[in-house]
Amino acid sequence: MNLLKKLMVTTALVLFSQTAFSDIDSSGAGTVAETIDVDEYLYVRLAENDNWLAAAPMDISVGDKVNYSGGALMKDFYSRTLDQSFDEILFVMTLYVTEKAPTDPNALVAQAHEAAGALAAEPPKPGEIAPAPGGMTIAELFAGYSRLQGENVSVRGRVMKFSEDILGTNWVTLQDGSGIAPDNRLVARTDATVTIGDEVTVQGTIKTDVSLGTGYDYKVLLENATVAQ
Repeated sequence: MNLLKKLMVTTALVLFSQTAFSDIDSSGAGTVAETIDVDEYLYVRLAENDNWLAAAPMDISVGDKVNYSGGALMKDFYSRTLDQSFDEILFVMTLYVTEKAPTDPNALVAQAHEAAGALAAEPPKPGEIAPAPGGMTIAELFAGYSRLQGENVSVRGRVMKFSEDILGTNWVTLQDGSGIAPDNRLVARTDATVTIGDEVTVQGTIKTDVSLGTGYDYKVLLENATVAQ
C-alpha cells in the first residue's frame, strides 16, 4: 500500500471518528482469528471475544497477537465492499503485531483452542439428552475407548464450543450429561457449521490417544464427523 493510500485511509478514520462513531476506550489486545483484506481496510476478528477491528491494510496473519489503540466504535456498520453488516466494529488508528503466530501446525491448533476460552453453553444435566438411535453416550464411549479405535459411532450432545477453520476443519465440543470430567466432553472434527447451545448428533470415526503437542492430548477424537440436528 503506497503512502498516499495510507494517508487517505487515516484521514477517513479521523473523519468517521468525529461523526458516525461512539467514543469508547479503544485500546486493547487480542489474538487474530480471521482477517478480511480489501483495498481500503483490513478487517480483523479477535478470537477472545469475536470483536471486529478495522484498520489500514498491513501484514497480519491468523494466530498473530496484536495491540490496537486510538479508534472509535461504529454500530450497525454495513460494508458495501464486503456486502456484510457488523453489529459493532472498532475502527482503530493503530494496529500492530506483538507476537507472530507459531509456524508449527500443532501449535496453531493449541493456540486456537486456548483462544476459544471456556465452554460457552450450559452443560446438560444427567439424563437430559437421550442417546442417538443406535448410538453411544459420551460416558460409554470413553469407558470403551481402547477397543473403539477406527470404529464409526454416533453421539448426541449439546454444542459447548465451536472453533471454526483451524487447519482446514471445524472443531466441535459436545456434552450429553454423562461421564465424569475430563471424560465428559467429546471433541469432533467436521466440515459442518454448528451453533453453540444446539443439540446435534455427530457421526464419525473414533481416533484414540491423539496428541497435538503443547499439552493438547485427546483420549478420544471423532474424525470426519457429519452433523445432524
